[in-house]
Amino acid sequence: MLDPLKKWLLGLMKASLNGFDSTLTSAADVLSGGLTDWSTVLAYSGTLKTFCYTIIGICLLLELAQMASKVDIIKWEHGLKAGVKMVLAKVCIDIAPDFLEACYKQAQAWIVGLSGGGSVLGATTVNYLEPLVNNTSGFGNILGMFLSSFIVLMAIKICGLLIQVIAYGRMFELYVYLVVSPLPCAFMPLGQGNGDGINRITSKFFKNFIAVCLQGVMMIIVLRVFDTIMNNAIVSTLNAAAGSADSNTAITDLIYTMLLGAIALVMAVVKSGSWAKSIMDAM
Repeated sequence: MLDPLKKWLLGLMKASLNGFDSTLTSAADVLSGGLTDWSTVLAYSGTLKTFCYTIIGICLLLELAQMASKVDIIKWEHGLKAGVKMVLAKVCIDIAPDFLEACYKQAQAWIVGLSGGGSVLGATTVNYLEPLVNNTSGFGNILGMFLSSFIVLMAIKICGLLIQVIAYGRMFELYVYLVVSPLPCAFMPLGQGNGDGINRITSKFFKNFIAVCLQGVMMIIVLRVFDTIMNNAIVSTLNAAAGSADSNTAITDLIYTMLLGAIALVMAVVKSGSWAKSIMDAM
């Protein structure tokens, strides 16, 4: 009766820990993926362009009105500056997708260069757990092992899924930025009433897009750090736990150590977005 229980428990451990590895590998694949749907998504922005051209005209009128309220006489230089910005706004709407694509491709090149394959930490942990589970005897010990490990193993797998969701969420965010790109570009002519400067909406939009691209680089760096520095620290703890005479205690220490690393990884991946925005001053 005990052997089937052991096999079932081992199957649960392998499914959770190997599942953690596979979700990290999938997240890395998403981060390093290409722009296969870029053209399809770009077509959705066509409905915004007509409206955005109207916004450019409104912004030009508002800019001229601000000039008139600040100076007694509107010089031709003021009108020329506003007109040039209006033309640049039209050009910006047309070339923004190409610029955004170039930014993404550069970030993707960095990500591909930093990628080093998927995580093997879950598989490493399973290698330590398997002999410990096989050496456990007694129905009560196996039942206690199950009760103490089930929630932890599920939490580890959920951590992997969260990282995968964040990776997919970043891709959705990039595509949304692409679709709405004509709108912030249309506000370019709206300055400070003197014909100078680019509107904050336009500049912040490009900063935020670049920050999202950079977020992918940050995430892949975090995954690599997890596979190198954190992996060494966790394996050291695994070795110490594996030398314990009490199999139940050793198994508990192993999976809790794995959970600690998984939670730390999730927190770092979540923070990667704010790190990227801080670097780009896009907060």
